Amino acid sequence: METIKYDSHLHSDFSGDSDTPAAQMVVRAIVLGLDGLCFTEHEDPDVPLSDCDFRVDFDRYFSEMTRLREQYRGRIRIGVGMEFGIQPQLPEAFARLSRQYPFDFVIASLHNLNGKDPYYPSYFEGRAERDCYEEFFRVQYETLKACDPASFDTLGHMDYIVRYGPNRSKFYSYESYAEFIDPILRLLIENGKCLEVNTGGLKYGLGEPNPCAGVLRRYRELGGELVTVGSDAHEPEYLGYRFDDAAELLSGLGFRYYTVFEQRTGRQIKL
Repeated sequence: METIKYDSHLHSDFSGDSDTPAAQMVVRAIVLGLDGLCFTEHEDPDVPLSDCDFRVDFDRYFSEMTRLREQYRGRIRIGVGMEFGIQPQLPEAFARLSRQYPFDFVIASLHNLNGKDPYYPSYFEGRAERDCYEEFFRVQYETLKACDPASFDTLGHMDYIVRYGPNRSKFYSYESYAEFIDPILRLLIENGKCLEVNTGGLKYGLGEPNPCAGVLRRYRELGGELVTVGSDAHEPEYLGYRFDDAAELLSGLGFRYYTVFEQRTGRQIKL
């Protein structure tokens, strides 16, 4: 079994929640011996009031990525990607952006719903945790269904909400939410989209990536084969975080490859 040597989800100071210069991420990736990395900066319009600006200066972003690609040519592959913060009112806007800019790779991620972000405890106040989790999966499905499949390549951290719930993953499993999760998995498979394995869940102490092993197992049972792998690193020390564990998990579940993208075209790499 080969380890995973391409990180397809990471952020730099082009994202509102990171202070890390992009060059530091590239240098760290080289030190780790990665073959490539893809920056996927946050583009989250219509977010609740926040201390962070989750909008990208695209001209400055592409200018810096062009400079870094030239500086590190022949040493590492540098992808220029995006993490779209999908919401029900935004599919057309993201479809336009995906056509307008030459991204290598696009992640669709649900961070905000009904004007709130589960990152903040206020999302859960006065509500049963299960109701919140169910709502998250329902909105995720409805929003993905409204999106143009050509506007994204993978679904990011599918069970993101579990990172921040009052009990986190204590009462959460694929089986307990199967009726809400299965439609999402089937939609991805029908549209030929990937499912992301995000090792940020391990960083957050869940003991599993996002989504959990049960979801990945079910995705494989339904015929899903396309997975991307990312650390969701916002700091250099988390780049490629526990990719050996991710590779072992995926191989054990019957996955043979992971997918990396260049110019929106996927290439499978053997695990």
